[in-house]
Amino acid sequence: MAAATHTTLEEYLSTCYHPDREYVHGELVERRVGDYSHSRLQALLTMFFGTLEDTLHIRVLLEQRIRVLSSDSEKRYRIPDVCVVRTPFEHEEVFTRPPYLAIEILSPDDRTADTLLKASDYSRFGIQHIWIVDPVEQKLFMADGRGIREIEDLVGQLPEINLSVDFNILFTKLRQQ
Repeated sequence: MAAATHTTLEEYLSTCYHPDREYVHGELVERRVGDYSHSRLQALLTMFFGTLEDTLHIRVLLEQRIRVLSSDSEKRYRIPDVCVVRTPFEHEEVFTRPPYLAIEILSPDDRTADTLLKASDYSRFGIQHIWIVDPVEQKLFMADGRGIREIEDLVGQLPEINLSVDFNILFTKLRQQ
């Protein structure tokens, strides 16, 4: 992960960063974005979930700030690449309630330790479904309180809304020029 810069929470929440940054223990943490595979998969997921919004009573959001932990001693704000909320939901500029699904799309230089820490934050915050997608290796992982597991068949399940997301199809689209 790129170098962190110290700042106050108030400054973080009132500043626009390009690209946006996460906030962990008073430090600004840069997110790795901008490569083709990451960007294209993010677009494909957005289109996929976007076509189902009204039917499944969901909303898809890109790079939504989420306050995952907050106490007197610890404040963390994370920004999943894609998240899905079920409707109706209470509109907040910065989420203080867990979305239904958080998706992290890996970039080639992402560190495993950083990804594990993010997944742990999401799980402790109460996000029901956490997916980690590697577009280069074309792998799908699911994370929860028990750890991270590879999904061999590349099909993500969202049973509460009766939806399967077939990453075999998304990876095929990703490979198309």
